[in-house]
Amino acid sequence: MKPHITKRDNFKKAVQRLRKAMDAYVHSGDDVMRDGVIQRFEFTFELAWKALKEYMQEQGSTSELQFPKQILREAYAARLIDDESVWLSMLADRNTTSHLYDERLAADIAQRIGQVYCPVLDKLAAQFQ
Repeated sequence: MKPHITKRDNFKKAVQRLRKAMDAYVHSGDDVMRDGVIQRFEFTFELAWKALKEYMQEQGSTSELQFPKQILREAYAARLIDDESVWLSMLADRNTTSHLYDERLAADIAQRIGQVYCPVLDKLAAQFQ
């Protein structure tokens, strides 16, 4: 029988894969690698808020958790994340990347992913150990 894989497990794997992509992009500077980083960020962020939702529900949260912003605010209130503004910026960048055609904006978001978002995602992944 297979062990139950949680969204938290998938999130932790996604964070590792995002880190590998970021390292490759930093070393290459290649636009294709940058686009891969952005795509991995998109699904890593999606798994992050879904993992938070899953965890809070398992801990007995009675709030109706449906939307990412709502879940992030609840996670901040529960002290699962400690910088709500960074998480809300991640959400805004995640929403922007879905419609990204501007090279400069893509480079800016990739830089934020590496410098700001990866450490925050790493911190959350470590909490789910």
